[in-house]
Amino acid sequence: MITILNTTEALATIESEWLDLWRRDPRATPFQSPMWLLPWWRHFGSNDLRVIALRQQGRLEALAPLYVVRDEDESLGLFLGTGISDYLDVLCGTGDHAGALMAALAEIDCQLWDLQQMRAGSPLLTASPPDGWSDHLEEQDPCLVLSIEAAGHELEHLLSTHFRKKLRYYQRTLARSAPLLFEAVNGENVDAFLDDLFMLHAARWQRRGMPGMLADEVIQQFHRDVSRAMLEAGALRMVRLRAADRSVAVFYGFAHRQTVYYYLSGYDPDLEKLSPGTVIVAQAIEEAVRAGATTFDFLRGAEDYKYSWGAKERMNQRRQLVRE
Repeated sequence: MITILNTTEALATIESEWLDLWRRDPRATPFQSPMWLLPWWRHFGSNDLRVIALRQQGRLEALAPLYVVRDEDESLGLFLGTGISDYLDVLCGTGDHAGALMAALAEIDCQLWDLQQMRAGSPLLTASPPDGWSDHLEEQDPCLVLSIEAAGHELEHLLSTHFRKKLRYYQRTLARSAPLLFEAVNGENVDAFLDDLFMLHAARWQRRGMPGMLADEVIQQFHRDVSRAMLEAGALRMVRLRAADRSVAVFYGFAHRQTVYYYLSGYDPDLEKLSPGTVIVAQAIEEAVRAGATTFDFLRGAEDYKYSWGAKERMNQRRQLVRE
């Protein structure tokens, strides 16, 4: 049975089932979870919510989180989370539900579906377009992904001797002014971690005469809501580096199954020559290895520093469906 959820209240009623489905889907990322998409819709959603829910024997087995933007006679369908989410997709339990989801999508009043940032292997990339629809498929953004399986306790099997020597130099030099302390996030300090992240991220961008992507109060409140929900679900990964009473770097990411996702970080721009950003990422990777993760995902963007860790490109895909 397929139903279309078109109100925020209806979406909230399935939160626990949605979470269960997210945990069952082997392809899911944090960006398809209710912890990410419910706050996204509350803070950024507009126009017509059209979430496709597929049930079998009363159990939620597939979910397509969609909405439609309307402007006079034009309509554009998108995934919830479009814009600030690195991966977008449907959720599916056992079985092949792509055809049924595609058929339901075609019944929604929408002229163009612009389905962005899907990873290779998404069921919506290979499902046949519905009758009366044409489609266009293209590569979109690269995500940089690092295998950390068997990386070693201090990443000795992952990084070159030269890279590890640089890391130790940065840590020793940073520690000369004050003892260094790596702190893990918990329910009592999550807001303080975010305060420091916002402050450090802004300080870096202000050096370039720009506000940065975290300057907006709505964006900040979105991440506060996401962080609390991810923490409750056991999916939040934040690390703070302090030198005495001074925060010098914060790592902000998520974890699901055996992957840690690096969403954002901030560091003190006054210490840029000592690379506190590299030090905090190294700590996050070491913690991921100790927790049993096998993949560290740097997410979208082809920045040079990601390649320096040995990360490899994986291209996201975009599929557009047009009603003929």
